[in-house]
Amino acid sequence: MEDDANTSFNKFLNIYLKTFHCCFTKKHTTCQAISKPGLTKGIQTSCNLKRELYLKVRDNNEMEHKLYYKQYCKTIAKVIKEAEKTVL
Repeated sequence: MEDDANTSFNKFLNIYLKTFHCCFTKKHTTCQAISKPGLTKGIQTSCNLKRELYLKVRDNNEMEHKLYYKQYCKTIAKVIKEAEKTVL
């Protein structure tokens, strides 16, 4: 009886997975490098740090972290604007 249930389930699962993979094929995408003038290695590093800070703030409700994140965002925004001005 137990073997019969396992066999039936395996048949069902195989049919289900075949149907699923036919209907929802995996889409392959490629990432293209963003080439913006003025986007220096330092700004990229700062943006990565900003992302890490955002993830910490999102998971944690401490006001001190939120204030630091907001201040960091303002600073990066100013730096990026200045970099764009110098390139143009």
